Amino acid sequence: MFQLSPDLHFPITGPKAPDGIVWEFGQHWNAQAEAEFAPGRVSLGRRDSDLLVFADLEDRHVMEDVFPMNHTAFLTCDAFEIFLGSTADTVYHEFHVTPSNSLLQLRFDTAGTRRDLKDHAVEAPLFSSRTWSTGNGWRVLARIPLVPLTGSIDAPLRLSFGRYDHTPGLASPVLSSTSPHKITNFHRLEEWRTVNFAALPSVETE
Repeated sequence: MFQLSPDLHFPITGPKAPDGIVWEFGQHWNAQAEAEFAPGRVSLGRRDSDLLVFADLEDRHVMEDVFPMNHTAFLTCDAFEIFLGSTADTVYHEFHVTPSNSLLQLRFDTAGTRRDLKDHAVEAPLFSSRTWSTGNGWRVLARIPLVPLTGSIDAPLRLSFGRYDHTPGLASPVLSSTSPHKITNFHRLEEWRTVNFAALPSVETE
């Protein structure tokens, strides 16, 4: 897989979404954000036929541990989620990255039946990522080869990003998303954003 460095020229105010703004996390299902909500933002870029995702996550209490591939770490630790599909296909993927760079890969088909998470897990590596801590949280850089997942880079992508932010002493994590979800269900594809891959800024990663 790819080797990624945290010292890339990929600042959060650099590569932007096609509409010219950085994608911000929010809790659109709430009238106002929870007291423990911490801001976060995502920038997108491309390299060849690969999608680059950069997340900058503020976090007062980074909850992390090291887990094997496809462990459900989001139940106890912080997790950044990538939801990716194509407008030309019913299949979409959900990727998790924790602060320790433990990964979860899931494959769903909107035309099929949802089963237990373990039945949706994909063992073969589908993307690469790197994480590092900051003074007030943590960051993620992920590189996702699109062709094996979507078949091509021509059709517009469906994208959304989610977050599980655990806090010591709280029974449940604080959830947030870059999509305007009306309820706390990140799988509402009709509320994801549509992105033209070719319109994303080209980014050098080496």
